[in-house]
Amino acid sequence: MKRLLLTFVLSASLLSAQDVLTLRSGEKRTGKIAGLDATMLKFQVPLPVAPGASPVFASVAIPRADIVSIDFAPDPVFEQLLSRRPAAGVGEFQAAWATASPWLGIPKSHAAQVGNALGKALLASGASADAAKALEVFQQVENGAWSPEDKMTAKEGRLRAMVATGRAREAVGEAEQIASATENPAVLIEAKFILAEAAGASLKKLLEDNPRWEEDLNVIPERNRLYHEAVDLFLYPSLFEGSQADAAARGLWGAVGIYQLTGESANALECARDITILYPGTKYAAPAMEFIASLPATLTSVDPEKEAREENSAVPQKPKDDDEEKPADPDPKKKSHETKKTKKS
Repeated sequence: MKRLLLTFVLSASLLSAQDVLTLRSGEKRTGKIAGLDATMLKFQVPLPVAPGASPVFASVAIPRADIVSIDFAPDPVFEQLLSRRPAAGVGEFQAAWATASPWLGIPKSHAAQVGNALGKALLASGASADAAKALEVFQQVENGAWSPEDKMTAKEGRLRAMVATGRAREAVGEAEQIASATENPAVLIEAKFILAEAAGASLKKLLEDNPRWEEDLNVIPERNRLYHEAVDLFLYPSLFEGSQADAAARGLWGAVGIYQLTGESANALECARDITILYPGTKYAAPAMEFIASLPATLTSVDPEKEAREENSAVPQKPKDDDEEKPADPDPKKKSHETKKTKKS
């Protein structure tokens, strides 16, 4: 069988950095990884040299089955690439994935992170062909990654790629199973967000296909179902997992999109304001502020929630006896969004 050998270029600036292999025998081997094929890892072990002499390495072959894990030497170029936003450049992520993918199943390798970053970059491009490629990459990571966290990230990416490639119904069915089976808040939030995106996309298409939906008794129920489903799912994190700032702000921003789609500018404004007030440190705060600034002054000059807060602060509070038990204050975030949902139903 022909072996495909992966060759690594050793940077002169990293000659002092060493990879460390942990073997099943308990032994640790220090050196530099030079290549990998289906069964063997090629390892360069440093040899003793005279002071001031250039490093000298001896090459040895170690069966992959004997390796428990690898502590990879720091790679600033690789770490800088992973810190970039996915849309920064598909080409760079593809090149990194070509190098990293053979290490996908090796414990402590960062290959899965590279694959997930590539998948996200492909989805961010918006091209249908790239969405199909993203689906393949996410499937590969989900099936081969050594880390359960990376597998779950790949699963979430795969479901989004399925939606983007026209397999929304299948993706929604799987996301519903995840949402009903998990007790992990982060996983539940992601599953619900995928469902929200799918419902929002279906609502948009239904409105485009039926511009006079209000006159069609067959379309009205489906429009209302998709509308409420999308809004409820987008608002879920801010209502029940408000401490998850990024997820809550992302959901609120999704709700803004639904309200813009349905022409409910006042509701969209309320959600955008909540982002700027409750989650100003998230990446959704800036677009929320831009959206608010784009609205007419006749709309933004009215702030019912602010007026309600001012009214409440102006009402004299009845003194309570020390022995009287004080009821717990309601969560202001939850109360705010429960009020919104009541108005929208």
